[in-house]
Amino acid sequence: MHFPKIIVATLLGCSMCIAYAQTQSPQKQPSPEDMQKVMDATMGAMVPMMGRMTEVMIEAQLKIAEKPETAQRLATFKRNLFDALVKKGFTQDQAMQITLTTALPSAAPSGK
Repeated sequence: MHFPKIIVATLLGCSMCIAYAQTQSPQKQPSPEDMQKVMDATMGAMVPMMGRMTEVMIEAQLKIAEKPETAQRLATFKRNLFDALVKKGFTQDQAMQITLTTALPSAAPSGK
């Protein structure tokens, strides 16, 4: 994946901020407008890379999701969750509701 590139871009942006701050006299701090310009330039460099990284992650997830064994493993996860909830004392209706609303394991953050 392209994780190292995003790290490099982040470090580059941080080093730009540090370098800029070091060029200023000790008595004079960079103005908020100057710092905003540096941050905007840093983010402008990172956004395309972050977009590409997201595409790569989604593509990887789709490749895994299309495998039949992935469906089997997800079904096992949901079944085990349901059974564990019932075993812990939830009613079958409660366990089903919790199972239905529990997100599947994913590399991406949950949308909840």
